[in-house]
Amino acid sequence: MSDAVKIVVDDKLVLGEPFTKAASEFKARSPGKSALVLGSTGEVGREVVKHLMASDAFDKVTVLARRPIEYTGPNAEKLKQKPADFENTEQLERDFAGHTHAFSCLGTTRAKNGKDAFYKVDHDYALNAAKAAKTAGVEHYSNCSSNGADKNSMFLYMKTKGEVDSEIQDMGFPRVSIFHPSMLLCDRKEARLIERAASYVMPLLDYVMPGKMSIPTSTVAWAMVNNTFKKVDTPVAELLTNKQMLDEFKKSQ
Repeated sequence: MSDAVKIVVDDKLVLGEPFTKAASEFKARSPGKSALVLGSTGEVGREVVKHLMASDAFDKVTVLARRPIEYTGPNAEKLKQKPADFENTEQLERDFAGHTHAFSCLGTTRAKNGKDAFYKVDHDYALNAAKAAKTAGVEHYSNCSSNGADKNSMFLYMKTKGEVDSEIQDMGFPRVSIFHPSMLLCDRKEARLIERAASYVMPLLDYVMPGKMSIPTSTVAWAMVNNTFKKVDTPVAELLTNKQMLDEFKKSQ
C-alpha cells in the first residue's frame, strides 16, 4: 500500500500515569464502548488514533478515511478501517452505527485547495458527519476546531469553524466537546512557507504569552482522548481552549 498513511505507536508517545489511570477507570465503568475517528490521516487525526489505540479503553476503534492506514502498535486487532464518503449521508449513518464516541479532525486549508474546496470539507463534510453521528446515536462527539473560531467573523476560516462549532453544539448530543487549538506544531511533510517561518518565531511568542500561541498536535490528541475518560453525569457542551489543553497535559506529566 504505497499510498498508505503509517501510524506507529512507540516509546515516543507520552501518555502519563493520570491518563492511563483514567483510561482504565473509564473502561471499567463503561465497558463495550467504541470510537470512530474522522480525518484520521491528518496531523491531529493520526495522533488521536495513536492515543486511542494506546489507551486500550475502547473495544473497537474505526477510522473513516480516503487513504488506507498501516498501523503498528498495541491492540492492532481492534482497529477497523472504512472508506470515507462524506457526501453519502445514508452511508455515513451506517458507518457511525454501533459507535458510542466520535472524534472529528476533519479539515483542509483554503491555501492548499481553494475557497470552495475548503468550505466543502470544513463545513459541509464536517456537518454531514456530525448529523450522521447524531442520527446513529453517538453519545459523545469531540470536534477539533480552531482558536478564534467565530460564526460572526469576517474571515472565512474562523467564520466557517465557528458555524460548525455552533451547529454541532445545537444538535443535541448527550455530550459534545469542542477543542480550540492555536497554531499546530508538528513535522508536517508539506509544511507551507508561513508555517515554517512561524515554527521559528513561536518559541519566543510562547515564552511571552504562554499557552496562547501554539500547541503540538500530540497534545491536542492527548487532550481530546483524555477528556473522553472524564465522568459526566448530565448532558454537557464544553469548549476547551489552547491553554486549558496545554495546562492539563503538563499537570499529568
